[in-house]
Amino acid sequence: MKSIKKYVFSAVLFVILILGTYYFILKDYSLTDFVNSLQYCNPGILIWAFVLLFSYAFFHCLYLKRMFFHLGYKISWYQALGYIMTEVYFSAITPSSMGGQPVEMMEMSKDKIPYRVNSVVILLNTLLYKVALILLALIGFALFWDKLFSFNVLFNWLVLLGFGTTLLVMFFFFLLIYSNKLMEKLLRVAIKVLKKFKVKNIEEKERELHQSLKDYQECARFTKKHPKILLEALVILMGQRLSILAISYVIYLAFGLNLLSFFEVVAFQVCITLGSDFMPFPGGVVVSEGLLLQANQVIYGSALATSGMMLLRGISFYLLVIFSFIFYLIFHFVKRKKAIIM
Repeated sequence: MKSIKKYVFSAVLFVILILGTYYFILKDYSLTDFVNSLQYCNPGILIWAFVLLFSYAFFHCLYLKRMFFHLGYKISWYQALGYIMTEVYFSAITPSSMGGQPVEMMEMSKDKIPYRVNSVVILLNTLLYKVALILLALIGFALFWDKLFSFNVLFNWLVLLGFGTTLLVMFFFFLLIYSNKLMEKLLRVAIKVLKKFKVKNIEEKERELHQSLKDYQECARFTKKHPKILLEALVILMGQRLSILAISYVIYLAFGLNLLSFFEVVAFQVCITLGSDFMPFPGGVVVSEGLLLQANQVIYGSALATSGMMLLRGISFYLLVIFSFIFYLIFHFVKRKKAIIM
């Protein structure tokens, strides 16, 4: 009963976020105008946006399957998609873009994939996903700096701050994965906290923590000794990034526009992602919508800016989150195949 109430609360929270976003950003825009603007949209081209959304999930599933395979575990496509939808949904409704990852790791552990293994895969996913974003940002900055930073001062600051904090997060995760000293310090802090709260069987828990740390470091060393695996993962996650970012360009073409290149539109989306990731709102929704509306005025023009925004966010975010919620419920309550240790 408690679980059902939790899911109902999560669904209500998500609806509130959608309504709040519409009220604060789109309150002066008529839904009738949006519907009318769709008559200028080519449905044959727009269908590719849904193909790209599928590609986004496919590349993420491929990453999980390949990484777990290299670490000695075999998971099904169904399991991989279940983990991804778990992460997408809970990240969308929590005050951090990584809010869904602890829940995702819990689902993996239910399939007999220990935390020492799935934590490395999740951390590497976060690290390499951000590496892909930074690489795309650097290319965009180099090619389109003047156009990207010429229309809104707040946008400029949020993008640059987002770029800087993303670099810091990358550095932190790099240390967390590969610095034995940092992990040992964190372990000592965890043990002190347990002792302070007078946790029972502290000696046994301390042994378990030390063994987990040893296993964790072995997984990290494995990836360090096999750089080709990391390169493979980076290529896969680059494909995932481009899939979700390219949806904006498909919508751009669907409206019959052709003044901007694919790379220019993607560069704007990279900047929006950096800016929204910097802000601590649930999933970066509110800031992302505001930035998107500003940027879309440059991409689509004033007449189609809000229509383009609503289509983009509707397909690449809200539709994805709604699907992830439905799939998560199925995945969570329906018995899954256990992961097979090879």
